[in-house]
Amino acid sequence: MKQYRKHPEEVTTAGIEDIESMLLLNDKIYPKEWHVSPEYIKEIMLRNPEVYKVLKTPAGVKGIYGLFPLDKGDYTAVLEGKLEENEVGKFVLNYANPTTVYLYLVTIIVDIHDDRRKEYASTLIKDIPLQLKRLKEKGIDIKEIGAFAVSTEGERILPKIGFDYSGEKVVLDNKEYPVFRAKPENIIHKIKI
Repeated sequence: MKQYRKHPEEVTTAGIEDIESMLLLNDKIYPKEWHVSPEYIKEIMLRNPEVYKVLKTPAGVKGIYGLFPLDKGDYTAVLEGKLEENEVGKFVLNYANPTTVYLYLVTIIVDIHDDRRKEYASTLIKDIPLQLKRLKEKGIDIKEIGAFAVSTEGERILPKIGFDYSGEKVVLDNKEYPVFRAKPENIIHKIKI
């Protein structure tokens, strides 16, 4: 992508201009039933411009993670499979007014087809505690972070970065996935920067 040619390699907050490159990576990694539209991503970014972080390189976006701030009811509904992923964007809270939130780790992906994928994954993961600290400094009270692992790689990585699995599962599209939860301080403590 032309706009990234001279871009330094770094994790930054994604902007509207990054949506195309984000979706190229997303669609390359995830199965078709999990693809989302540019309009969906834009709607979420307009609700809260700080939810997506991207690893930009001169070759384009090589990693993405998204933390959706939700109220407790919506967060619980997502982790129980009662609120569909394609609907959760409507419930994303804004950080404009400091508030209590529950963060849903909606995605964490890197370009698994790139030779530097492990380096990209490490760089992206090391930004998560920094983002949690930035939010805390803004007065955001993060009660919990939740995710479900959609791959064996996710099941392996989430505990390494501070998430716990207590046997909870969610059923999505007739498939069962383990649900992981973490306190922000556990993630900050586990991920060495």
